[in-house]
Amino acid sequence: MTFKTLTLLLCLSLLFSGCGASNQEFSRAAVRGIVKLDGDPLPEGVIRFIPTDDNKGPQASVTIHHGIFSIGEDFGPVVGTNRIEIISTDDGGFAPDDEQAIEKMKAAGIKRIKVLKVPPQYNRRSTLTKSITAEGKNDLVFELTSTPAKKSN
Repeated sequence: MTFKTLTLLLCLSLLFSGCGASNQEFSRAAVRGIVKLDGDPLPEGVIRFIPTDDNKGPQASVTIHHGIFSIGEDFGPVVGTNRIEIISTDDGGFAPDDEQAIEKMKAAGIKRIKVLKVPPQYNRRSTLTKSITAEGKNDLVFELTSTPAKKSN
């Protein structure tokens, strides 16, 4: 190898050595809780914690099973204020492209599958926020309704 090649390799190795996940500039916390839709536990879904305002860092996502979610500190949300997005992943037990399941439903006289959907005011347009703390427990409860609250005049 030539001197130029060695110098280039040394420079590249120094450049990439600083790209690891060393000291993070943010703190994460463990969270757990329950999500209810119209009083019943949300069967399946995903909850996202998205840092807001001056809070910086990556978002955290965790699955919801039978209304319950839990995520440890290593992958939990960033400490501080987070905007909350909740979506349902309930498909009624059938994939929409499952031809055999559709035929079985037709033969059984089932016209519609009950699928729970979380309304848009809790999804990407969500205004829900929670403050996540570094000390103590972050036990959260989300009571969602499928009909938007009426504004009073």
